[in-house]
This record gives sequence, structure tokens and C-alpha cells, in this order.
Amino acid sequence: MSLSKLAFTRIRDAIVSGDLAFGERLSEVQIAEALEMSKAPVRTAFLELRDRRLVTIVPQAGTYVFSPSREDVYEMSSFRAILETAGMRLSLQAARATVLDTLATTIPRMEKALGEGNWKDYEAADMEYHLAFINNSGNSYLPQAYDLTAPAIKALRVRLQAGTGAYRKQSFGEHKQILRHLEAGDPDQAAEALRAHIMVINEAKLDLPEKRGSRAKALNRSLEEYRQIFR
Repeated sequence: MSLSKLAFTRIRDAIVSGDLAFGERLSEVQIAEALEMSKAPVRTAFLELRDRRLVTIVPQAGTYVFSPSREDVYEMSSFRAILETAGMRLSLQAARATVLDTLATTIPRMEKALGEGNWKDYEAADMEYHLAFINNSGNSYLPQAYDLTAPAIKALRVRLQAGTGAYRKQSFGEHKQILRHLEAGDPDQAAEALRAHIMVINEAKLDLPEKRGSRAKALNRSLEEYRQIFR
């Protein structure tokens, strides 16, 4: 793995996990030092992160973690719903047995993780469930399009799911409902349930601005804080 790819992966994961806050200013110099590399690969990583809409680069001001507004959340979730419902229909035509088997396999894994409070395992099973529609669609462009917003959506979900796990319990019930519709041979009801499942994030009580263009007050992290994040 190249240094720029390594930097991209580490910074992306820190944004998605919530270790780096929405809207905070990123120090190219200190991140490079924390990752024990020169500034050049970090600068390249910032450009790729910008292309994935995970950071905003402001000329003469710096690089900031993306700070989604409710408008952004609606557009990202709508985009995801369009892709997943299309992927569902295509995948049922191309690989119905594989899709249903994958969904049926992930449900007990989600249930086990939910009971244990193991959110990392729950998230992994959840992602596998949704990717079954995308990766079995038979359309090579669909995964590429899906990947454009997947990290940003995951970053939102991580922040939404923090705490009691109530959101995950609701999510788990919705996953089971979608599978029941598919097993009953009703793709229209399944697609409607899938869209509702994705769009529910717009009802979440997240502290986000209504419109685009706002940034949180920049944090001044120390080098030691960056080292803790990227250790």
C-alpha cells in the first residue's frame, strides 16, 4: 500500500469512527508527523478525501472534515435509496438465491451482536446485508456509485447509533421485515421498506445545520492528540 493510500485510509477511518469531528480543521503537518510520513502523501490523501466528500479544502484557509447539513443528509440518503432499491431489483433477477442466502445469514449475526452490545460486529453484518443488493446486481457501475457516499453515510450512522442502541434495535426489525417481503415474493413491498429504512436517518436528532456552508468551530488538536487517534 502506498503512503498516500495509507494516509487516506487512516484519515477516512478516523472521520467515519467519529475520532475526527464534523467541521474540524485538519493539520497537514501534525497528521503527517503522527503517521510518520512526509506532508506530500497526506496532501494527496486530502485530495482523495475531498473527492469522496469527506473533507472540504478551502483555499487560504485549510482542510476541514465535512460538516453535513440536513440538506446534505437528505440528498445522500435519497441517492443511497435510489441505488439500493435498483440494486435490489437487479440482484433478485441476477442472483436471487445468493442474495436471499446472504440476507438470511446476516440476520442472526445482527441479532447476536445486538444482544451482546457488539456494535462493530453489528455494523459489519449490517453492511454485508446492504452490499448484497449492490454487489450482486450484475452492474459494475453500481458499486462505484454506491462508494461515493457510503463512507459519509456511515459516519452519520456511527454518530446516530452512539449510546443506548435503540436505533440499532429499530434497524434490526426493519432488516427482518425487508427479508420477509422478499421471501414472500413481494419485491415492491421490500423496496418500499428498504427506502423507508434508509430515509429514517432524516428523522434522527442529530445536531446539524439546516443548510450547507456552516462549519463547526475549528479544534486545535495537539500532536499528541493526533498520535492517539492514529496510533
